[in-house]
Amino acid sequence: METLRYIVLVNGLLAVVSVAYYFLLRRETFFDANRLALWLGLAGALLLPLLELPDWRPQPVRSVMQHTAQVIVPRILPKSDYSSGVTITFPNQKTYLAFQSQQKRVVWSWQLGLLLTYLAGLTFLLIRFGIQLFSLRKLIRQSVHEPYDDFILVRNETVTSPFSFFNRVVLNPNQHTPDELDQILRHERVHVQERHSVDMITGEFVCIVFWFNPAAYLFRHLLHEILEFSADRAVLTEGIDAKAYQYNLLKVSLSVGQLAFTNRFSGPSLRQRVGMINSQPSGPLAWWRYLLWLSVMGIVVLACQHGRIENTKIHDQTFAPNALPASTPTRAMVVDLEDKGTWYRHLALFRTKFGTEIVESKPVVLQLKGNRFVLPDDYKYESAIYIDGKEVATEALAKLSPEFINELFVMHQWENMANVDAKAKPYQIIIQTSGKPIRFDGKRKQFFTLLQAAAISQHPLGETFSFNMNQLLEATFFHNKNALVERTKNEHLSVYDDYANSVEISINNLPATLADVKSIHVREVARLYTKERPYIEWFRADYPLPRFQLSIETAPKRAKRDSSYYVFSPFYTGDF
Repeated sequence: METLRYIVLVNGLLAVVSVAYYFLLRRETFFDANRLALWLGLAGALLLPLLELPDWRPQPVRSVMQHTAQVIVPRILPKSDYSSGVTITFPNQKTYLAFQSQQKRVVWSWQLGLLLTYLAGLTFLLIRFGIQLFSLRKLIRQSVHEPYDDFILVRNETVTSPFSFFNRVVLNPNQHTPDELDQILRHERVHVQERHSVDMITGEFVCIVFWFNPAAYLFRHLLHEILEFSADRAVLTEGIDAKAYQYNLLKVSLSVGQLAFTNRFSGPSLRQRVGMINSQPSGPLAWWRYLLWLSVMGIVVLACQHGRIENTKIHDQTFAPNALPASTPTRAMVVDLEDKGTWYRHLALFRTKFGTEIVESKPVVLQLKGNRFVLPDDYKYESAIYIDGKEVATEALAKLSPEFINELFVMHQWENMANVDAKAKPYQIIIQTSGKPIRFDGKRKQFFTLLQAAAISQHPLGETFSFNMNQLLEATFFHNKNALVERTKNEHLSVYDDYANSVEISINNLPATLADVKSIHVREVARLYTKERPYIEWFRADYPLPRFQLSIETAPKRAKRDSSYYVFSPFYTGDF
């Protein structure tokens, strides 16, 4: 989320900086100030999103912006596999990853497609830039060098247009008259003295990194312009005739150009350079444009702040993005429970002015079977049910249909708190119905899909289990299906038939099959890990992943006949 936020802000700020400069400062002749403005704008675009600045916006505006980000960003970012980083700590206090990275599958999405497209473009441009640098280095090494006090003249008869690169001025003296050479050297010497090559390289890197952003190319063009304007003005202040200088510019511009990141005597735009040469110097009144530009940058700073609100109470409804007004009997009950401080939204489907919101938590105490709500037996006596503000019997749930549910809350009471209501049932299912069917949006569909998955799985939000050999012996003795495997008559493992078509298997971190599992003796198991993926990964029509993951680590030497490791397990009946 933070990476996406930074990318969006940097590219947006770069566009603001470039467009503001284009309309406000581009025609001014304070070239040093213009160059500084572009550098400050670039630095601000790159650094401002990283800074922690105080939040000066009014609280209502701040709350709206924060909640908007909470609503929009999750829809842009791909769903995260929050179970992939599950770790397990054993009694010896050592912690291990439950599943190795080799078991992860890459699911194609438009976000991944954009990332791969960006990386492909970045790689291509970096390779091209490297080839250009290599070609330039080769050209310079094959040329004749004449050192002077402040630059090195590089003579090469294959060069068609003079240019400079850091402290080297590269040209073909046979193509130019003495007057032209004098003006070219004066011009390129300014580039060398002012270290304009640093600006050119920086502009090139901006276009490489942000190649998808048109503002990056505008920024580079503006930077090239200001460098050439500055060099032209410096040459003319030395007494060079302006008409002769413009004529030589026209003559040299007809030759073939060189690399984009070198300072060329004839670049970037002849018409713009001639227009700037003939323009009147900017007067003191032009400084108001710079003040206006600074004002724009100040607005950018205010827009980029992202300071956090301090000392905000967790139950303060003023700052809670999902605070509910008590506008219906259902909401009134929810607000009343939350005000007690011991209740929280365990599961929820509700509406805000920003759209539909949902809350998902373990365990999922409500199920959806055959388009009807069902309360599992484990929670029937722990739940109170309210429909439209009135308490009803459990059987009333079966009469409800999802399309007529306006809002649904499953409130759960915190345990081991001082003010817990011991008389209240720990789960309060509060439902607000609608007189007409409600259209399913993405959030509503996701919520009811969770309830459907809960009717199939005990762990629709995902779960991970770990077994050592003794624990596996116990699990298979009592037919604990969380292990995903059972013991055969010859004391080997076998995946339960119920899971055979929906399990991804690895043995010692290598992909394996059902037949491979059957070849493992129960005494060979060092560790066995099982994982049920979240419902959003397997309970779907498009590209579903296997519901389960089974990872087995073996230690074949443990199966020796003289081993005493298993003597203390009452669940092993095989032959030692």
